[in-house]
Amino acid sequence: MEPATRLALQYKPETVKILFIGEAPGRADKNFYLGNNNLYRTVFVAFKELYGGFSSREEFLAFFKAAGCFLDHLGLEHTERHDMEKRKSNRQNGIISLSEKLKRYQPETVIIVMKALEKQLQQAIDLSGIKTIKQQTTVSYPAGSNTNYLACVSGLVAILQTAVDLG
Repeated sequence: MEPATRLALQYKPETVKILFIGEAPGRADKNFYLGNNNLYRTVFVAFKELYGGFSSREEFLAFFKAAGCFLDHLGLEHTERHDMEKRKSNRQNGIISLSEKLKRYQPETVIIVMKALEKQLQQAIDLSGIKTIKQQTTVSYPAGSNTNYLACVSGLVAILQTAVDLG
């Protein structure tokens, strides 16, 4: 199991209500649950916009978990951004594994964090046979341009307004 995956499991809520799906786990030294990558910073900003400030990464991740949120990935292993062949293979090879996780998680909301993942994600959802998903959306991955970053933040804010139930 990748070190980033082990770290992520520490923040997995007992009941996953909102499942964020990214492309692949980050590196052991740079990933969402360490709070030091683009996706973390973007999700943090969206939550901050809706729920106020957080004093630390730990406070934010505790809130993220308490809200029933979890980030998992289509791919099973970290891939470098420039290795498109490996990235595509990793996506395709992750469909069955993700479908099994979906059966365990039974999320109500799925947020796909990269438009290029939609086809494989839909295959995983269909293969899982789950019927719990009430909302599914895709947001731009927050890299490459300020436009992508802003689109991701606004897309996350829009769905989180209706998906997060703090009561």
